[in-house]
Amino acid sequence: MGKLIVSDLKKLMKCRTVWVCAVIAFLIGMLMTYLYDMAWNNMADTENYQKVFYFMRTMGMDSDTTKQMLSQFPSQVFWQYINTLFSDGNIILFAAVVISVYIGSEYNEGTFKNTLSRGFSRTSVYLSKYISAVLAMAITVVSYIAGGGLIAAIKFDLTTDVTDEEMIIKVLAYSVLFIAVTGVFMLIAALSKRTGYAIALNIVIPIIISLVVRILSFGFDWVTRIASYWIFDNITLVTTLYESNDICITFIIAPIYLIISLAVGMFAFSRQEIK
Repeated sequence: MGKLIVSDLKKLMKCRTVWVCAVIAFLIGMLMTYLYDMAWNNMADTENYQKVFYFMRTMGMDSDTTKQMLSQFPSQVFWQYINTLFSDGNIILFAAVVISVYIGSEYNEGTFKNTLSRGFSRTSVYLSKYISAVLAMAITVVSYIAGGGLIAAIKFDLTTDVTDEEMIIKVLAYSVLFIAVTGVFMLIAALSKRTGYAIALNIVIPIIISLVVRILSFGFDWVTRIASYWIFDNITLVTTLYESNDICITFIIAPIYLIISLAVGMFAFSRQEIK
């Protein structure tokens, strides 16, 4: 299996989509830091903050939800920008495209069939692709954070208003979540077997479910509590969960999502007709 993993990693490094998305992620990261900075400067004005607050209240959001959303804008501290970049959801969009294209191309180009004809088991093939997909996710994350972090480092002092322990725990939380999300994306891509379908489903499914959860949460408190168990929403709630001493939820659900997605993915892949 070692040779198979090395072969898949080499193939991934030659995938143009990975590097194109990495460059775009880097540039978008830079842009988002500028936008967050502009938003913060605007929100720092009490009058503007009150206008936005009351506008969101008139749209049906309760006070606690409104305050939580407005608190997501990072303060003028380097670490706060990095933390916001991790959780703002853009990484998920780029990763959805990269992983979908990478796995979808394996079906379109008949690579899976060629690999299986060399005697490798379907389980080893699926796990090897997953490991490569994790690297693709890592490249995406590093690119986006590096782009935004570069601008933040230029504009602000490399200071922090949190402890080393908090930073380590949050980075670990984001890491396990992204690793688990990779498994979910790969499962959907494997079930789709077509690049276009995989991209659409990997982008639409998280958005639709998160949207439904947020709408229902306005009328049902229990839905708000359940939202933290939906892995894509959990990414945006890492800071909130840490501050409420519920960060353990992240380290519990991430392995569960990963195990289930890998188990279902390998089962489905073992039953597929590979052409």
